[in-house]
Amino acid sequence: MTSHTKAGRNGLLGLLAAVALFLAVQWFREDATLAPGERPIVPHPELFQQANACAGRGRALENGRRSEELALLRADRYPYDARDGVRAVQHYREAESCYLTAGAEAEAARIHRANAALMARVNTDYAAARLNLANALEQERWLDALSEIRRLLLLTQHVRRNEYVEWLNQTIGRVAARASTAP
Repeated sequence: MTSHTKAGRNGLLGLLAAVALFLAVQWFREDATLAPGERPIVPHPELFQQANACAGRGRALENGRRSEELALLRADRYPYDARDGVRAVQHYREAESCYLTAGAEAEAARIHRANAALMARVNTDYAAARLNLANALEQERWLDALSEIRRLLLLTQHVRRNEYVEWLNQTIGRVAARASTAP
């Protein structure tokens, strides 16, 4: 019982630390300045905007388990491919919806907690990548900027028709050209 309480407390402390880091990055991001031609003209998009509905109403519990398995697989791959973090959140949302549809309240609550932790992690990484990009552009560290733009493009790949994503796509060419001529 004691080890279970400690594990829960450690998980809560980890989540609070992630949220604190996210807020600190947001605060510092406001102070970061870019060269006039390098500043994004629009705010960044939110990564997670809409909830996913359960795909099949007839077999909601089975669909919830399948979506949960997919979410776990994608979450495990997130450190290697930023797109998988976003996909995992989408699968977790679908699993939660399916569990709620099936009346499996405990499973839905468990998935909700796992999803909240992963969303905090992905959003923190997203904020850090934006801050790192701003700093790299300001300091003319073109290879670092190129790396951060690529990471941001992976994280926002699912976002359609967004000015910030278009700005990233336009900026990557200029930064790549500068990186290729940098000493």
